[in-house]
Formats: sequence, structure tokens, C-alpha cells
Amino acid sequence: MEFPSVVLTGVLSLPYFRCRSLSVIYGFPGSDRMQHFLWTAWNFIKLYILGAWYMAKELLVPHKKPTGIGPQNGRVAIVTGGGRGIGLQTVKQFLLQDMTVIIAGRDVTSLQKAVDRIRSEGITSGRTECLELDLMSLNSVRELVREFLKLNLPLHVLVNNAGIMFWPEEITEDGFESHWSVNYLGHFLLTHLLYPHLRKSSSKEMPSRIVNLTSSVHYIGQINFADINGRKYYNAQAAYAQSKLAQLMFTRILDKHIKAMDGNILVNAVHPGVVATELFQKVAWARLFPGLARKFLKKPEQGSDTVVYVALSSEITNGGNYYENCSITWPSSFSSNPKHLRSLWDISCSQVNVKEFGVL
Repeated sequence: MEFPSVVLTGVLSLPYFRCRSLSVIYGFPGSDRMQHFLWTAWNFIKLYILGAWYMAKELLVPHKKPTGIGPQNGRVAIVTGGGRGIGLQTVKQFLLQDMTVIIAGRDVTSLQKAVDRIRSEGITSGRTECLELDLMSLNSVRELVREFLKLNLPLHVLVNNAGIMFWPEEITEDGFESHWSVNYLGHFLLTHLLYPHLRKSSSKEMPSRIVNLTSSVHYIGQINFADINGRKYYNAQAAYAQSKLAQLMFTRILDKHIKAMDGNILVNAVHPGVVATELFQKVAWARLFPGLARKFLKKPEQGSDTVVYVALSSEITNGGNYYENCSITWPSSFSSNPKHLRSLWDISCSQVNVKEFGVL
């Protein structure tokens, strides 16, 4: 990441100024409410400054297409959230490579309709299976793995793509905040359960791969280990940033575990770009000015390019990295802090009751 980005994201990643201190200094009534208000406002400011920077950056920096992709026929991939947006375009590119793609999502009928649209475009290569997955439920994650194993297929690529953005406060049936469960924890459990299969399917020449979809929003995120669900102060923007930061941190610490276990699996994280997908239905300016969003944001097919590059390219030879626009980019300092990485790993294993990752 170039120097201006380092400076900008470094400033934005700072905690908001001490609201309690401001309340005392300026005599604001109801200091707790004022602290919540200022914290929420600071999150909005950080988000829109970062968003403006990335939109300008993507307008000025040429879009890169994936390179180094050799024959993939016979290889098998799972794509979560593969029925629309970036996930669907990833599925499409995998099918063009004659891969078998397991598409996981909440509504199997909608997934099949999405496949029908791809086939109507004249794409006949590859094959698909549509399986139900609701990342708001950890039981659904376990059921998906059971259904996949019944297919008796190898697994070479896992794309943890599904996500939600800026949803109102909601707690899942397992007791977790919705962004945390859908964007991160469900994928953590899924990767754990599929890890033995990925390892078994891996080869020295073509290692299995895990691609975690994160976001540039991780730069303004922090993980509140004392209150993951944000019970005290809930803010949808902060919850989204926290979940995407966790997905990136999971990538980095999992890579260390894989290398320690000689697992021969490449795990990397991808920011697909600021992409015009249905996720933006919760973004105020995109709802008010949809034409502007379509003009200035990347198209879903462009958003899938870096995902496909990291998932399939022979140029990817190492794990634990963060990619933007088909290039390795510096992640936030928070995501590299050993203490934070260990805390995230411990709390995640505890939340899904995993004693040893990848061992069933």
C-alpha cells in the first residue's frame, strides 16, 4: 500500500478521541449517552473518509485481471454466498475453468436460478451442486459439511465469501452478533470442519487454497474482546469493520498454524474492491443515488478478479497475505499484533467449542 494510504488508514485506525473526557471537559449532560453519540459519529466519519479515498484510488489505479491460471479441470471448490454479486461471478469464472463448484447459500432455489442464468449465457463447462447454508446458524454450517461429504468429492478451494453489511442489531440463535456470525465465525467453523478434507486433497504441485473475503474497512476496525456483540454500544458500521478485521486476522494466524503443521494449504485474504453489489442496500448514499453507485463502483465481475487470482493463480506461492487488485497490500497494524491474534484465536475456538483446529 502506497505511503498516502498508510498515513490515512493509520490515522483512521486510531480510537475515537476520549468521549468521556470530552463530556467532562465540556460539561455535556448524560455523559454515557454523549459518549455513545460521539463514538457513533466517529465511526461514520472514518467510514466515509476511507470510502472516499478508496473510490478515488480505484478510479485512478488501473484494474488488474488475474494471471497465471493454468488448467483447473477436475478441481473442486466451495463458494459461500455464491448466488449473487462477487460470489456468483467467482462461480462463473470457476465454471469457465471447468471446475466443480459447490454453491452454498440460504436459499437453494435462488442458487439454482443463478446457475440457470449462467448456463443461459452459453457457459456449459464445469458442474455445480447447490447446498443450503445459513451462517446465522452454526448448526447449518455443520449440516452443510455433512451434505458435502456425502458427495464423495475432493476439495481444493474454499472461498469464504458470504457476508452482510451494516445490518441493524441482531443476535443469532447461537448468541452472537449477526455480522460476527455471518462474516467471520461461521466461516471459522466451516474452515475448521473442512480443513482435513482440504489437506487430504492438497498436493505439492497444486496446494489446496482458502480465500477469505475481507474489506478495506478492516483498517478502521478494532475488536472489542470484552464485548464482541457490542451490547453496550452497538453500531452497524463498527460491527461490520470488526467482523472483516477478524476475517483478516484469522487468515494470518491460520497461515502460521498451517506452516507449523506442514499442512500444504495456502490461505490468503482478499479485499475485492468497492463493488456495486446488493450489500450496498444498507448504504445511504448508494440507495439515494443508485446511478452514481453503478458509475463509480466496481462491477461484481471486477470484484471477483482478485478472488479468482488468489484462488487459482500459480503466481500465489505463499499464504498469510492481504490482497487488493491482484497485489499484496499492507494490512492494518491491529491485524498483525501477536497479542490480538492470540486473543482472537482463543475466543473463536471457545465460541465454536474447538479444542484443536482442523482436528475432528
